[in-house]
Amino acid sequence: MITWLLISFAVMMLLGVPIGISLGLSAMGGILFLDGGSLVTVTQRMFEGMNSWALLAIPLYTFAGYTMSKGGISQRLMDFCYSIVGHIYGGLAHVNVLASMIFAGISGSAVADTAGVSGMFMPSMIKKGYSKELTVTVTGVSSTVGIIIPPSIPMVVIAGICSISTGKMFLGGIIPGILLGISQMLISYFFAKKEGVQPEPGHFSIKEVGRTFLKSWPALLMPVIIIGTISSGLVSPTEAGAIAVVYGLVCGGLVYRELTWKDLKFCFTETVRVSARIFVVIAGAKLYTILLTTAGFDKWLTGVMLGFSTNPAVILIMILLLFFVVTMFMESIAALTLFMPIIFPIAMSVGIDPIVLGVLVTVMIGIGLVTPPVGMCIYVACDLMKIRVGQTTKYLIWYILGAFVVVAILIAFPQLITCMGGFIR
Repeated sequence: MITWLLISFAVMMLLGVPIGISLGLSAMGGILFLDGGSLVTVTQRMFEGMNSWALLAIPLYTFAGYTMSKGGISQRLMDFCYSIVGHIYGGLAHVNVLASMIFAGISGSAVADTAGVSGMFMPSMIKKGYSKELTVTVTGVSSTVGIIIPPSIPMVVIAGICSISTGKMFLGGIIPGILLGISQMLISYFFAKKEGVQPEPGHFSIKEVGRTFLKSWPALLMPVIIIGTISSGLVSPTEAGAIAVVYGLVCGGLVYRELTWKDLKFCFTETVRVSARIFVVIAGAKLYTILLTTAGFDKWLTGVMLGFSTNPAVILIMILLLFFVVTMFMESIAALTLFMPIIFPIAMSVGIDPIVLGVLVTVMIGIGLVTPPVGMCIYVACDLMKIRVGQTTKYLIWYILGAFVVVAILIAFPQLITCMGGFIR
């Protein structure tokens, strides 16, 4: 069975079949021809994978992100971030990172951030003397914070699969997201110095920060609303997603008055497209995972890991390395749906905190989003600037190493993840 699953999946991927359909067809063939099942069984199992209240948050946060992006947030957000860190050497790179950190609290999608807010910085960075390669790298890498600082679509998927608190996952991602942002700024400062980038004019001004804040505060309020309502216990993360949708429409349509009917149509279309792709992947991966479990893959993997060590830190590192390698070749949602049901019991058996596990796996997925051959964010950024991914390697490797340093700190001090969970009532 495992041989069939691996070979059939690999063949379809080589033929260019989308990953969700590849997983579904491979598993469907196994059920119908090898396991003696029926199409009814296939349908039921696929629906089980999508039938989760927590997963409803995916289209909600996606739509809210698109409405805010199209509704006038981008330029105002850029101005606000510039007033805070623009005066530092390598200012535009720092603005790129900070804008991604803030936009992370609106969209929950790294790819959306790359193609949207962060993409706006690239022409300005080129004019200031940044190389195309560094510009693309900063843009792609900074956007990965979007899945770590809440709201986060991968965290929603993890919480739904593992039946853990989405709210605690969201709060647990705040400090790791900030640490990653700081590491990216430090590396950007070093490369800006090395390339002799022109320093930004002016200096830090409280007055300028206040002025730009007044223009952008409606957009900046969305992350506060999402986190505040969840942590207070007033709403669930999914309900907070619905609130975010309403707020995004009001903010873009009534406050900034830049959200047109054409933009709204685009938001609906893209939300349906993105959400449908994610749910197809989840359904196909659910079916695939069931067959892997039936064939005993979970027991084999458990035996390998626990046979190597029963130390929680060692097991956690092995799990994170597994996700790092897998997400280099596989779309992140598929990787989560395939492996989290298998990995989660192993982690629980050695006493790993589920929130720590979920947040760190999300961080590793973020690293995978900029790691070839399937580094979606870096590919999107390269496409915007019309350069090859290989040209970014000399910069990209340092940002990836910086991210691994942050991961090491979080493994050594898991309290940095769990301390925020106490704010949830």
